[in-house]
Amino acid sequence: MKTGMRSGWLVFLLALPAAAGRDQPRILEKTAPEYTEEARLARLEGSAVVSLVVAEDGSLRDVHISRPIGLGLDEKAVEAVKHWQFAPAIQGDRPVQRMARVEVPFRLLIRRQDWHLSQALLAAPEGASQPVIVNAPYPEPDSSPEPRTVKVSFDVDPGGVPRNITVLESSGEKPARDVARFLSGWRFQPAMQADRAVASRATFIFAAGAAAASE
Repeated sequence: MKTGMRSGWLVFLLALPAAAGRDQPRILEKTAPEYTEEARLARLEGSAVVSLVVAEDGSLRDVHISRPIGLGLDEKAVEAVKHWQFAPAIQGDRPVQRMARVEVPFRLLIRRQDWHLSQALLAAPEGASQPVIVNAPYPEPDSSPEPRTVKVSFDVDPGGVPRNITVLESSGEKPARDVARFLSGWRFQPAMQADRAVASRATFIFAAGAAAASE
């Protein structure tokens, strides 16, 4: 199934009053983040949260991820936010430095009932490269309109095969079985350490039936 990045995207200032005034930084201009090929292949969509400090002159510093999504999208979110333009917070009649958080969503053109990833966290041994998803087959969507979520952890063995798939949380027994079944068919470029393939760990959250997947 062909997927692509949605043309519409939203950015929100978080942890600020709903009717934030001049005492909070304001976004003046935004640059859309790019997708990574790995995230597109794995149907990863969701939001990364970026924390930053807006200085008195509107410049940014300490831009970093405070809630990751994975598969290179965190770096893309930080890269995009670094090019945004902000108006500084105003206290009295003077600009002041303020901390802020912005949510950077990533969306794909997929059907509401399609399974997709909402977070993909990979952990390789110290000094090793991260494993990379190279094949991510999904099942055909079923007719259930109900939202389903499944959180799993597993090993990626030196051959790039998922092993020891463990369901940590699930909205039901059938979604848990479905995810374990199709995830076992995924393949990875394994983590590498000193020119040798090594095992790594992963924690993925899958979802289907959520309105955000298609609206």
